Amino acid sequence: MKVLCVEDNSTHSRMIDLMLAATGVEVDFVRNGEEAVEAYQTDEYDAILMDIQMPVKSGIEATREIRQIEEGFHLSHCPILLVTSHDDEDHINEGHAAGGDAILKKPFTSEGLLGALDRVLIGANRMGLHSVLNANQISFR
Repeated sequence: MKVLCVEDNSTHSRMIDLMLAATGVEVDFVRNGEEAVEAYQTDEYDAILMDIQMPVKSGIEATREIRQIEEGFHLSHCPILLVTSHDDEDHINEGHAAGGDAILKKPFTSEGLLGALDRVLIGANRMGLHSVLNANQISFR
């Protein structure tokens, strides 16, 4: 399983890397929405973990652009888990309207991240993270 993580904060990136390391999930990291769109166009991902607020191009803009690419080229839906520290309902609604599959609020635990990632994968009719972990005999609970 391969995940694209879009996060401009190096501390948060490192934390996510540590949380996913034990799962065997391959993770590519980019630092803004523009790099996310470029990575999406050049590689295949099972899911995208996208920070909402970033420089250059926001996670909302990048999500919207990825959904337009999927529609324009008739590509399968790649689940996007949006990450934010905001509780503002408008902010969350904007993420869903752009095409985000779910919102994960910071701060989060390993269990919270893995559970949210599992739910967006299953919601997109993909093999859930639990299935991958079970196949590799790994548990995160």
